[in-house]
Amino acid sequence: MTAPHPLRRYVIEKAGGRTPRAEWAFYEPMLGSWIRCDEMTARRHEHHRRIRTEGLPWCAVLGHRTDVRDDEALQVFFLTIDPEGWPQLAAAVREHSTRCLREWTATGTRIIAAVSDVTTSAVSRTPGPLAGWPRARGAGQRSLLRR
Repeated sequence: MTAPHPLRRYVIEKAGGRTPRAEWAFYEPMLGSWIRCDEMTARRHEHHRRIRTEGLPWCAVLGHRTDVRDDEALQVFFLTIDPEGWPQLAAAVREHSTRCLREWTATGTRIIAAVSDVTTSAVSRTPGPLAGWPRARGAGQRSLLRR
């Protein structure tokens, strides 16, 4: 499940046109910081490193954070977005990231259900009122479990 903060970062990066994410960086002593760049630029400097680790998943927008990339419902929703519509999405996600996450995931799920062959049932992800009750033996109001 994707969290609201990575979604906000993902949409703002896409709206700003800052993709794909650079996999290399070099150290600039005048600034005292690492600067992201492509491989050829990084190798021209004495202190350079590769940010991406081989064998680990990589998102072209967020780098090592692949929450949004792996969320199928969100990616299906993003496929339906007009390329010029990303700034409107960024404005919406800045204001209400949790609501956007909930609505966009629901829209993506509905799109998947509309195009899939298999009938899917809507199962709530929220736990029921008795989930995890009683927490321990003898706990809870008038517990029926033996002490």
